[in-house]
Amino acid sequence: MNGYGVSTAVEGTQVTNGGSSSVFYQVALDTETLYQALDISQSVSVGFGPFGSVSEKSDFVRQLNLTTYSLNIVVHARHVKGVETATAFRLKNDVPPPVGNDQLRSFFRSYGDAFISSQTIGSEYYAVYTFYAQTREEQNSVTAELKANGIFEFGTVSGDLQAKLDLVTKKTQVRISFNQNVAGIANPKLPAPETLIQYALDFPGIPIDAPSILSFGSTGYEHVPGVGSFEPIAHNRTYLVGDRAASGLADDLAKVVQLDNQIDWLQAVYRFYGDYSDAKVSEAGKVVWSDIKAINDQLETYINDPTASFKRPPLPSLELGTPQLQYQIAESPVHGGDGGDPFYDVDVNTYLQRQTRISSVQLRSGGYVDALIVTYIDKDGTRRTANHGGGGGGLSQTLTLLPGQFVTSLRGRAGQYTDQLRVTISDNRSIGGGGDGGSPYSWGVPAGSVVLGFSGRSGRYLDQVEAVYATLQAAKWAH
Repeated sequence: MNGYGVSTAVEGTQVTNGGSSSVFYQVALDTETLYQALDISQSVSVGFGPFGSVSEKSDFVRQLNLTTYSLNIVVHARHVKGVETATAFRLKNDVPPPVGNDQLRSFFRSYGDAFISSQTIGSEYYAVYTFYAQTREEQNSVTAELKANGIFEFGTVSGDLQAKLDLVTKKTQVRISFNQNVAGIANPKLPAPETLIQYALDFPGIPIDAPSILSFGSTGYEHVPGVGSFEPIAHNRTYLVGDRAASGLADDLAKVVQLDNQIDWLQAVYRFYGDYSDAKVSEAGKVVWSDIKAINDQLETYINDPTASFKRPPLPSLELGTPQLQYQIAESPVHGGDGGDPFYDVDVNTYLQRQTRISSVQLRSGGYVDALIVTYIDKDGTRRTANHGGGGGGLSQTLTLLPGQFVTSLRGRAGQYTDQLRVTISDNRSIGGGGDGGSPYSWGVPAGSVVLGFSGRSGRYLDQVEAVYATLQAAKWAH
């Protein structure tokens, strides 16, 4: 939770300390650690005075769409120009100390519940790899894989970290995302993931030509001499954002939102692969939204009346656990010979998580089907083309599949090789080719299932081909 920013009620002496630079990485298993790695301060309402709002990094975290068991690798490079700290602060001469709840409410509306007592100015670069593990066991597996490759909980950055990151992100069986941002540099050119470490190492040497607030520290008005009793507001602020002794309602909000993000992602997968319906997931989504509303209602009440009495609302969504994508993978019957080498286009561990689909199919054929050429695309736009077979025969037209279109049937003839093949998709368009040898066969995708890709054998010709298809199932709930 980040402050919305109001005027400040204090004045004082400002001390500026010299600059510094650092480049480090941190593995964050929870939101609190992620906020620490990015140096994000939490508050409900902060007096920003002349400093302006500091919400860019909070927005960045929201855009990560973290889920319950997400794991983040943060690479953070910082070039600090200076740290400005307020000392000997006091109420401004024209700001009377609030007395009683009515004046406290009026004071809060004008100045918030705290003021910025320090700010760090300079430039920074931060990049985050997010691993969207679906269970605690999966999260632990990712952590173990990181440690096995020399990526521990925290460390300074050296050049060999790039190779370690590249290896882990390519090997992982967990859905991942990569996000990055720069502040304090005008018109920055962000690096590709493959060069982020060198960019981070070089970053402190880039001139600061658009200084930004990198972070701030806030102090509650109860610590300002002469304010009087600020206890009702200070107590409620601690209830909402917590302190070192206990977490606040904001921590519960983060957990509920993470569950909501997991449900949203799961339902997006369901929609992508034919609108599968999972009643328990749908009902859980309603419970989550009810809990988010209950928390937001209290936050809104605090903004309108920071002296109100609060009671922690029941949050049944936190007792539900986390839904995990479930599916069954199968192949159509085998047709063709056992020559050539085997192929299997579908990585069952990542294919559905990354919302991958067939985007086009082509054939090479003459007397036999010489080759099957399939292009796959995932949600991020990454394409991969698999070419199974030889270079003989004539090349067919390209059968292009739009989002929401899938292969529905395979029909052909087969003996020692795939003699003939016709691939048909959802709108009844098809491509085919080959000769009249072998025995005929026909297969259609079962109701409620969706074709993901192909498997088989190939060499000089397409020896054998099957459709790999998935049947989505009700989510498994884990605690």
